Amino acid sequence: MIITDITKIGDPQIVLYDGKYYCYATNCEHFCEGFDVRVSDDLADWSEPIHCFHAIDSWGKSHFWAPEVVYHGGKFIMHYSAMSRELNSLRIGVAVSDSPTGPFRDVFDAPMFDMGYAAIDGSVLISDEGNFLYYSRDCSENIVDGIRVSQLYCVELDESLTKCIGEHTLVSTPTEKFERKSLNRGGTPTLWNEGPTVIFDGNYYIMNYSANCYATNDYAICISYAKSPRGPFIKPDCNPVLSCRDDLFGSGHNAFFKTKSGELMTAFHIQTDPMRPSGDRRVVIGKVDISYKDGVPYQSID
Repeated sequence: MIITDITKIGDPQIVLYDGKYYCYATNCEHFCEGFDVRVSDDLADWSEPIHCFHAIDSWGKSHFWAPEVVYHGGKFIMHYSAMSRELNSLRIGVAVSDSPTGPFRDVFDAPMFDMGYAAIDGSVLISDEGNFLYYSRDCSENIVDGIRVSQLYCVELDESLTKCIGEHTLVSTPTEKFERKSLNRGGTPTLWNEGPTVIFDGNYYIMNYSANCYATNDYAICISYAKSPRGPFIKPDCNPVLSCRDDLFGSGHNAFFKTKSGELMTAFHIQTDPMRPSGDRRVVIGKVDISYKDGVPYQSID
């Protein structure tokens, strides 16, 4: 496992392109300014941040969070979260670039879609069954039985990965005991399923997602699986996959990627200072192992 020197970030994602690794993340000190990217040859030593998305011309006014980039159709396509100037509510946007270091520019002068609720943490799956965007319906505007709840949704994308087609389907909601550790963390009771990332392992669609509050040591990476990219997703009894362990506190919001040698890895964040959990988090990179017990997928991150 690689515990990097990259701090004051959140929600990291790594892309391998042309022999180099590119790390995108929320900038927790300047999340009104857009996004940076860092470059590495070996996943251990990273460049200084390169500003790759300038927020000044965006439809968003602040809260630029969780950038995820895919290389598709000769373009680098970034899905990200931001607070809409017009709606004063969180939405997901999409921007494109000819280079992994930007500049990324919005495809539209508005959010990518508007379902009438706050949405964050967009993540793309390209599969034989179609292209899909997974995202979190944010708890800031989603109250169920008196509890604020973040829930995961899935919607199919067109070939450009910039437009939604079909229905938005609920695929995950907090239901388990391990997802309730932050329930009464001040104010209105709140539950979280957020930060989805999905791969197909040849048998199942494997989803990692995060539970509990991001600014606590209880934030945790969890696993669920499904036969269809639209779910239903089942949560096995090995959850959470990664929570507090040794010097890892508040592990969460991960994203899958493959190395130059084809190994399946994931990037995620931990609390920089677990004695004072906050938005200041550190990038960690771990190897992903998916095994089966009685036909059920189990996962470890090492």
